[in-house]
Amino acid sequence: MAFFTVSSSRLGTACVVEVSGELDYCHAPVLRDEMTKIWETGPPPTVVIDVTALTFCDSTGVSELVANLRRSSALGSRLVLVGVHGTLERILAITGLRAAFELFPSVEEALPEQ
Repeated sequence: MAFFTVSSSRLGTACVVEVSGELDYCHAPVLRDEMTKIWETGPPPTVVIDVTALTFCDSTGVSELVANLRRSSALGSRLVLVGVHGTLERILAITGLRAAFELFPSVEEALPEQ
């Protein structure tokens, strides 16, 4: 059975969202719900989505990330992905979406001022 977990925490003025497991059609609503809470409680200046522990991501998962990138832009927040690897890295490269996202190897590198 595939699993997916998401949790968020504040790090200074930023919000760090950690995802692990398989971000797919079945689990995308879990990320959507968590991100909706973040956007609706007063969007932080920076949102970091840490995908280091992601084991799989399909097109639905990528669509969810793109939707959050658009929402962050509309709300004046910066959205950053950290730890992109494997399937997600390939999908972003093949689709040309890699350039749309700010990518960093770690949370520390994405938020040097924290």
